[in-house]
This record gives sequence, structure tokens and C-alpha cells, in this order.
Amino acid sequence: MIKENKKKLREKSKTQIIMEYVRTIAISFAVALIFTLLLSMHARSEMIKNLYVNAEEQQKMDEKVAKQLVMQADLTKDLRNKKYAICLQVGNLYATANDFENAEFAYKLAIEKAGSGVYTPYLKLIEVYAEQEKFADASALIKSVKDIKNKKLIKFKTRAFIILGDKYYSIGKFLSAAKSYEQAKFYYDKFAKKDNKVEESIIIRVTNAYIETANIMVKSGYNSEAVRFLKKAEKYSPNNFEIKYKLAIIYSDLDPKKSVAYFEPLLEEMPQFIDYGVYGKSLMKAANIADLEGNPTQAKYYRYKIHSIDIFVGQKVVYKNDLEIVLDSFIVRKLWFKYKLRAKYKFKNVSNNDIKHLSADFVLRHKDKDRVLETVSKTFVDKKTPLYSNGGETPDVEIVFGKNIFTKKELEQYVIDIYLYKDERYKTLAGTMRVPLKSIYSSK
Repeated sequence: MIKENKKKLREKSKTQIIMEYVRTIAISFAVALIFTLLLSMHARSEMIKNLYVNAEEQQKMDEKVAKQLVMQADLTKDLRNKKYAICLQVGNLYATANDFENAEFAYKLAIEKAGSGVYTPYLKLIEVYAEQEKFADASALIKSVKDIKNKKLIKFKTRAFIILGDKYYSIGKFLSAAKSYEQAKFYYDKFAKKDNKVEESIIIRVTNAYIETANIMVKSGYNSEAVRFLKKAEKYSPNNFEIKYKLAIIYSDLDPKKSVAYFEPLLEEMPQFIDYGVYGKSLMKAANIADLEGNPTQAKYYRYKIHSIDIFVGQKVVYKNDLEIVLDSFIVRKLWFKYKLRAKYKFKNVSNNDIKHLSADFVLRHKDKDRVLETVSKTFVDKKTPLYSNGGETPDVEIVFGKNIFTKKELEQYVIDIYLYKDERYKTLAGTMRVPLKSIYSSK
């Protein structure tokens, strides 16, 4: 009996040893797998980061090679006797070399030789026309292609009008750009299945083109025309703050009541971006108009609104120009192989009003992206320690980021956005600062 028990114990211990060995291998494999995944994610991130740089370099290289090739031989010679694919590729080569005259010739031959429903050479020729600002020729070419219920044709015309619109926009012909983008949307709307990103891209283009057109009208003194174009933009982007704000400003002279109607919802959404001087004048004008129209109740409402807005602004809103931000010191200490970011700021009240509450978000982010790395929030003004008007200054506000920085090169990629607010709902971007690299030193 005793021998059997010893045998069982021996067998059990062997099993345990085997299980532990298997478990150790499994853990090692899992760690190696995780490490490999992290490395691959980092490599992918670096690849994406360098994508645009590499694309630009590739474009320059392609252009250089194309120019060398077209200088060695006349590729248009006997091109009429060549097949469609050769004509298209020759056109591509000349277009890459910025030889638009020969590219145009090759693409026209490609169009002649293309089969039914092939629109690639048409689109290529549109691009060449756009580069040369031959807008009439481009429009004629688009019109020459008869509209039929065909997905490829719809795609071609949508893309063609976007190309023309982009070229118009780049040379400051914003109204022509807007009309081209509207044509693109007209054809895009014929698609049964919509791509939200494409649709949004077209709408943004139309909106921006009409906003820029309105800006030109305002500078030229044609405010009524500016309103007309902003209304067109508003039709495409009904929730766009910039459009509504521009309309509120312009209407302050043309129609104060409409100005107030545009200002009121903006007061609820983005009060920190509103010019209350203009808003106040619109309210006063609207009150006077209401008096003249025999509507004292409405006039009283407008005048009361002026008073309530003054109180609201004093309690809730921080303007960018209310305060000066002083970077008192910025130290990045090296501890072993990593850096810690530490900064001291001072805030000076240059407004005409005392500030009884003030907080800030210090946001560390990548300088070329919206990717936030870390946010540190601080409240440094309250009723016990108000920031008095016309020169009142805070003591040092010290910020310590927990983010580990491993190299100076990495640190060069980051900036700090400073958002100030009295009420957390209404934050104002008051400044953006790069990390001063000269502040880096090793701790002793």
C-alpha cells in the first residue's frame, strides 16, 4: 500500500513538472507574440507618418524620370497607328513630365481608340485641361459625353467636375468652383448607393467655395450679395457655425432682427467666439426698430437681452484676448532613458473686468494631428483669489505631464494647447506652444 502511494506521488510530480514546462512555454510564446504585435503596430505607425513625405518624393522622382524619357525620343511619332493602351500610357508619361501639349495629343488619340463606356482617357484629358486652365475645352469635353444611366459615366462626370472645381478654387475663382462642385453633386446624387465620405467631401467643397465668394463680396462692399452666397452655403451645411456667424455680422447692418435671430442660437452653442459688441448693437437697433413699429414688448425684450448677456459673459465666457499667457519656465528632466515635461505658466488679466473663476486644460498633442497624448487640468483662480482687471497676475501655475518622452526628436513633434474657461462647457483655445528644446537637460 505504501509503495503504491509513493508511486502515485512520483507520477503526480512528473505530471506537474510537464504542466509547468508547458505553461512556461505558453507564457513565453504569448509574451513574444505581444511584443511582435507592438513592434508591428509601431512600424505601421511610422509608415503612415511618412506616407505623405514619401508620396511627395515619389512624385518628384516620377517627374524626373518622365522628363528624361521624353527627352530621349519623340514618343508621339507614329502614335496614330498605335493601340489605345499605348496612347494612354504615352499621355500619362507626358503628363507626368508636365508636357501638357503632347499629353493632350496622346489622350485625344486614346479617346478615339477607346471602346464604348471607357472614360479613363476623358478624365485624364480633363486633368490636363485643368492644369492649363483651359476650362472652356474641359467643359466642352464633358458635354460631348452624352448622359446615360451608367455607373461609370456618372463616376466620370462627378470626378471631372470635382477636378475643375479644385482648379478654380486654387486660383481664387471661388464662384466658378462652387458651380463645378454643384455639378459634381448633381451627378453624384444619381448613384443608388452613396458613399458618405465622398458626399461629405463634395458638400465641404461647395460650402467653402460659397463662403470664400461671400468674403470677396464683403470686401467689395456688396453685403446683399454676400448674404445670397452665404445662404447657398447654409443650404449645404445648415449647422455650420462660421456661416451663421458671418450672416449674424452682415445682418447687423442690413436687418438687425435677423442678426439677433442668428446670434441667439450661437450664444447657446459657442459664446466664446461671438463679438458681443456687434451683438449688443444689433439688439439695440432691433429694440429701436420695434419701438418705431409700435411693439414696446419686443423692444423691452431686446433691451433686457443686452443686460442678461452682459451678466452671462461675465460669469461664463473667456475671450482669447482677455489674458496674456507667460511661459515662466519649461524644464524637461532626463531620468535614466526618458524625459518628463514640467512647465510653469503665469496668466495676466488684460481685460477691464475682474475674473473670479478661471481654469485651464493643458493638452499635449502631436503638432500635425489631432491625436491627444495627455490632458492636465488646473483651477487657479476662484472667489478667494480673484484675478483683478488691467494687470492682475496669477502666481506660477505648475504643470507636470505624466507622458514619458524617450528622445528629443520625439519631443519636437509635440505642442501644448492651452484652453481657458470659466465654465467647462465653453472652452477657449487661448494659445498653442511648442516645447522649447533648449530647456532639456539631464538631472544630476
